[in-house]
Parts: sequence; C-alpha cells; structure tokens
Amino acid sequence: MSESIPQPAVSQADGWQAQERQGILTRRFEFASYPETRAFLDRMTVLSERTGRFPDLNFSKTHVNVSIASDSGKLTDADFQLADAVTRLAAGPAE
Repeated sequence: MSESIPQPAVSQADGWQAQERQGILTRRFEFASYPETRAFLDRMTVLSERTGRFPDLNFSKTHVNVSIASDSGKLTDADFQLADAVTRLAAGPAE
C-alpha cells in the first residue's frame, strides 16, 4: 500500500518552487521600492516570532528570496501553510 501524499496548500502557479528531495520551498517576491521591501521584512519578523519558524531570507532593494526548509526533511502541510502565510504578507498588511 502506498502512502498518500497530501495536497499542497500552494501550487507552482502561486510562484513557489518545491524541492521535494531537500524539503525546501522557495519563492522570490518583487517590490516597487525599498520601503515596500522593508515593510514585508518587518511583517516576516512578526510572522516568524509568532510561528517559531524562521525562513531563510536573501534580499536587496526591491526583492526578497524566501526559502522554507521543512523541519522533518520532507515537505509537510505546515510548510505549505507557512508559504501561504508568507504569500499573504507579500500582498500587504492585513486590513
């Protein structure tokens, strides 16, 4: 009997790239200005402190590369849920 694979909460269409063997999700977020980039990074700080998950971030003036490494070595629903939360943060502050 083969183990069923859970359906991810995000897909390639959402811009995330899954590296299944390494258990990593990556995505690049583009922003129009440094203040927008900085605001996203500030929101990421709050999310990370709240969830206890700290994705790797690489950024410059107008973009941020986010890498989410699974704690278990395999991508889980929790990893995809974090990716969803990051995607929502990139859209701007919650109203």
